[in-house]
Amino acid sequence: MKHSIKGKFSILLFLTTFLISAVLIAFSTVVVRRYIDDTYKENSEKASYVAAASVNAKDVEVLRDNVMSVYNRSDEIILSSDWGSDAFNAYQEQYEFIYDLPEYDSVVNSLRVVQDGSRVDCIYIYYPVIEDGDCNFVYLADAAEEDPCPIGCVDHYDWAKEQAAMLKSDPEAGIKAYITNTDEYGWLVSNMIPIFNNERDIVAYACTDISMDAIRKTQNEFTIELIGMAIVIMLIIYIISIIVINRSVVRPIEKLSDTAKNYWSDGKSGVRDDFAKLDITSKDEIGILSESMKKMETDINNYFTSLDETKKELDFVQEESAAMKELATKDALTGVRNKAAYDKEVERIEGLFLDGTLDSYGIAMVDLNYLKKTNDNYGHDKGNISIKKICYIVCNVFKHSPVFRVGGDEFVVILMNSDLQSIDDLMKEFRDTVASYTNNEDLDPWERVSAAIGYAVYDPGRHNNATDVFKHADERMYEDKTRQKAGRE
Repeated sequence: MKHSIKGKFSILLFLTTFLISAVLIAFSTVVVRRYIDDTYKENSEKASYVAAASVNAKDVEVLRDNVMSVYNRSDEIILSSDWGSDAFNAYQEQYEFIYDLPEYDSVVNSLRVVQDGSRVDCIYIYYPVIEDGDCNFVYLADAAEEDPCPIGCVDHYDWAKEQAAMLKSDPEAGIKAYITNTDEYGWLVSNMIPIFNNERDIVAYACTDISMDAIRKTQNEFTIELIGMAIVIMLIIYIISIIVINRSVVRPIEKLSDTAKNYWSDGKSGVRDDFAKLDITSKDEIGILSESMKKMETDINNYFTSLDETKKELDFVQEESAAMKELATKDALTGVRNKAAYDKEVERIEGLFLDGTLDSYGIAMVDLNYLKKTNDNYGHDKGNISIKKICYIVCNVFKHSPVFRVGGDEFVVILMNSDLQSIDDLMKEFRDTVASYTNNEDLDPWERVSAAIGYAVYDPGRHNNATDVFKHADERMYEDKTRQKAGRE
């Protein structure tokens, strides 16, 4: 079968525009989907990390022990797949007493603070029961305001065996964020992050669910719009290109062919100007193609502009998640870091010390005197003023060392570098400063703060770890408190 040049160009142009549009659509869809999936996974894990750091591990441990006590003595475990049945309701009645525990309120309130701040769908605490290579996931607490999963509710998924193997192999890693699509929950990104107690034992797992149904719907709608736009663009390019090819290629060739056929038809001989009279140019085709590509580029730029706006919105969510994570390690009253931050800093310091990056370190322990007396006589708001006042003094004296509030009236300073080298001078400065407040009769009683202080420097012959240094500093602090008491008597 013979094809004209016009037909060949038409087929080639159609296939080219179709393939380019298909590749761009496929590539854009894959890139956008991967970016959104990674972002949702990251936000999910950040929320779980904040939740794991925010809840009181001891309270979670109390919940776990009570729940597992009921679970272990139950004759039959009723799964959440039987939700609403008489057997399920009877099984759940065994756990009713746990809702009255103060630890339950503490844990749920902490989870809801993180849930509200992270703008996720659900944050809850699981305890995995691994038996014979399979796993049941038992709810200890659910922060959902509406229809929360009840305490002791047991989930079992098709992929439970796989997760059981992961938790058994490396329980401290938890379950990294993964995406599922089920008839019951739709598109969902989930993860499990371990909750550690002070002994670094895993108490349970903080979990976060973020629904991806809305973003998946938006993706699908956007893909359909992109396909429609690509089809329109393809048709426009095809029609314009056919017209241009016909004018720039086919017609000039026809003119050349007609001119050649009729060149001698008039019987004239000698000099001729038939071809010289033809106004044929070959530059317009490249120019039109260039403009077409520019138009396609404009459309692609508009598409990625919309992607950039979506990325900014996702970055905003990430910033809020980071802010929530910071709040989890900051003391609300004084603004210094809290006990959780202290534990992480100690772990980091010990790592630096072990690998030789840090030569030595010390710990100073500060205890505010008479806080209970101030609270009883003047109220807790005045007690808070005393706490912030002594915190200000500690931070002002130990300018080059991190300060942590580890208890109601207790502060810890991790001494390094220049503060460690000049510790004796700083101890004197601290005592003199505190004394200037204590003896200033122009101040209100709750501003005339008094405090005991003690410090210890890591000694390999006496201390095995930072905990030993902390205890030593605490002992010296109490010695100072005893001396102050003896001096008053």
